[in-house]
Amino acid sequence: MQNMDPAALYVLDQLEQAGFEAYLVGGCVRDRLMGLQPADYDVATDAHPNEVQELFPRTAATGIQHGTVAVLHQGKMIEVTTYRTEGNYVNHRRPSQVAFVSSLRKDLARRDFTINAMAEDRNGQLVDPFGGQADLQAGWIRAVGDAVQRFTEDALRMLRAVRFAAQLDFRIHPNTATAFAVCVPLMRHLAVERVTGELDKMWRTAWPSRGVEQMFRNRFFRHLPPFSQWEEKPQARADLIQGLDAEKDPDVRWALLMGLFSIPSDQLWPRLRSLRLSTKRASRIQTLLELARKWPFPLEETQGKQMILQHGLSTVKQACRTSRWIKGWNCSTAKEQMFRIEKWAKEMPVHHSHELAIDGKQLVEAVGISPGPWVGEVLQRLMTAAALGRLPNEREALLKEGKRLGKQYS
Repeated sequence: MQNMDPAALYVLDQLEQAGFEAYLVGGCVRDRLMGLQPADYDVATDAHPNEVQELFPRTAATGIQHGTVAVLHQGKMIEVTTYRTEGNYVNHRRPSQVAFVSSLRKDLARRDFTINAMAEDRNGQLVDPFGGQADLQAGWIRAVGDAVQRFTEDALRMLRAVRFAAQLDFRIHPNTATAFAVCVPLMRHLAVERVTGELDKMWRTAWPSRGVEQMFRNRFFRHLPPFSQWEEKPQARADLIQGLDAEKDPDVRWALLMGLFSIPSDQLWPRLRSLRLSTKRASRIQTLLELARKWPFPLEETQGKQMILQHGLSTVKQACRTSRWIKGWNCSTAKEQMFRIEKWAKEMPVHHSHELAIDGKQLVEAVGISPGPWVGEVLQRLMTAAALGRLPNEREALLKEGKRLGKQYS
């Protein structure tokens, strides 16, 4: 396995020297076995939270009610969690209580999937009581113990299963997949924020189509909030789902998912907001999907340049890629559209009003009226005229036209 992160090794060393057990656990062990560099490191120990806090000079109580203390070392944060078992789950979402235990095996037994239920000590020795390494080699996503029990405890684990399948290019183990049919109605208890968070993680994988296909196959959308509450039902369009793998931008992938639903334009914004996305992201996804749906074909030069001016080159290119899958263009058509957009953007002498040869102060002086909203409006009109080649981006020409336009506001 790869060399251990120095901060994680420091935490393991300090705990062991103080007489406690300490192991790397969960995703970092899985990633190390796959030859990947973990994004973060989690440590499990028999030390209680107060003992961890006393042992390390810099800590943060990030989840102390569940036994988790973050240790800060060399600019990194290592989360240290006391071995624990969990009581009955409330609404199939969270444990009603946790109990600290002294057994690593009991702690691993509460975890979701075998590939996440492994531990590794400071010397690289693996603790794998549930066959996680074998499943990792075989490419299986398999629940720890009884899959129905795991999913009944926390229904989000079903969505995590298909997300891991997409992330790792793995298959769902038959015993685990069978439990979906029994447990999928429990998804209605999930918080939308948790659902959106998992989908956001899936949009950052290499094969999100695998996850979405599993969601259709196992009827997730019928029970998963907020989709289950929408009047529009999704259509499993294979061509559009294929686009999820071809496009890497997470917001484009959100737009493609929304494209599977026949959502009227006046309902698009409420549907996006029901996903609890930030206003900024929801607005961007709405713009991508609306431009994609209305994309004129063939796109004329003036239309293309005006789109670039209004939305920016990056957004227009992303909308073009979205439209390819929404409207089912072939590859050559999509390339031709993208070529034109990039060509027009290079031809435009200006893309923003700050690139004009004059500024607002000069415009006010030339027109001779008090500053106000009119300044921005006139600069925008001058910028559009210059960008479309109707007016040279030269001081005298801009001031002359600016004076003419400005008089309309006097």
